[in-house]
Amino acid sequence: MKNGRGGINWYRYQKKILEDKLLPFAKDCELERPGIMVQEDNAAAHRSKYQVEIFSDWHVLRMQWCPNSPDINAIEPTWFWMKKETTKRGASTNRKKLRSRWEKCWKELPQKKIQEWIERIPNHIKEIIRLKGGNEYKEGRQKGQERIGTY
Repeated sequence: MKNGRGGINWYRYQKKILEDKLLPFAKDCELERPGIMVQEDNAAAHRSKYQVEIFSDWHVLRMQWCPNSPDINAIEPTWFWMKKETTKRGASTNRKKLRSRWEKCWKELPQKKIQEWIERIPNHIKEIIRLKGGNEYKEGRQKGQERIGTY
């Protein structure tokens, strides 16, 4: 796979994300919060058998996550918000400018927004339990219901 082309496979995810960023961050967090767990969705790169080994090598716990589950992770509304923020003045086709916009947006992401997205998770979980895990769960505004997800 060439740099910057295509999606992310298990190897690229392990080398660029897990070993470089996520696992060192999780180990740092564990100093203040022993027993911390990492939550990932079930993307192919996350559920590779090789990821089980790397988490074990680093002694970092992974939260069990069911397949086809709703995206209730706090990162999901972040992507939507960042896309909206980075395209306010029009979308860029220049890869360098686009990357610069996204990196600037990420650095300027208000902590208050992050906290709001984290605090919405218990309500999503309650709704998923109410629906007994059914596929009919939808985030956001629903007809006849209060707003559940806030992007």
